[in-house]
Amino acid sequence: AEESFYTFLGQALCLFVEETNYKSSLSPFGIKMVDRVSGRPLHIDISDLPMKKGITTNRNKFILGPSGSGKSFFTNHMVRQYYEQGAHVLLVDTGNSYLGLSQLIHNRTHGEDGIYFTYTNENPIAFNPFYVEDGVFDIEKKESIKTLILTLWKRDDEAPKRSEEVALSNAVSAYIERITRDKSVTPCFNTFYEFVRDDYRRQLEQKNVREKDFD
Repeated sequence: AEESFYTFLGQALCLFVEETNYKSSLSPFGIKMVDRVSGRPLHIDISDLPMKKGITTNRNKFILGPSGSGKSFFTNHMVRQYYEQGAHVLLVDTGNSYLGLSQLIHNRTHGEDGIYFTYTNENPIAFNPFYVEDGVFDIEKKESIKTLILTLWKRDDEAPKRSEEVALSNAVSAYIERITRDKSVTPCFNTFYEFVRDDYRRQLEQKNVREKDFD
């Protein structure tokens, strides 16, 4: 109302050339919406059609609104319709806004889809970098494990020494050889710690490695 003003009919009609009501997209892919004024159903493509027309170069979206304006409600609506049209959906949910939708899809697909990972103080997030489905550890995988352990080991302002990097890289390689050869060893941080504490320590002692180089 604050942005409205009274004018003559002729001048007002001149502005209608650039104004129109919401229209449905011709694209077969889209989401079902409703005209807020008339309640007329609409089919709108805000992903593929703008790219085909050259309006945008990607499918990125930015949803802006105050608290309670319906951002999560709209995202739930959009994600469900994208999923039903065959899209692969991955959500990072910080407030359980999409837990209900995930449970709905999970129940309808009998557990095949709608997988929701969350954590509590009693059940924190955990991962196992030593576990791979095919059992193949390439150079990139070994380096990523070594980098992960160094990150957990050292502080941000503490750079690892070259001797520590070499010793840790050798420990990771030796441990991977162990779990590849001995299937009774469960690949995980616990068995890696036990391997470094016992087996790898003996290897370092046999090679006369100084304790200050690798503790």
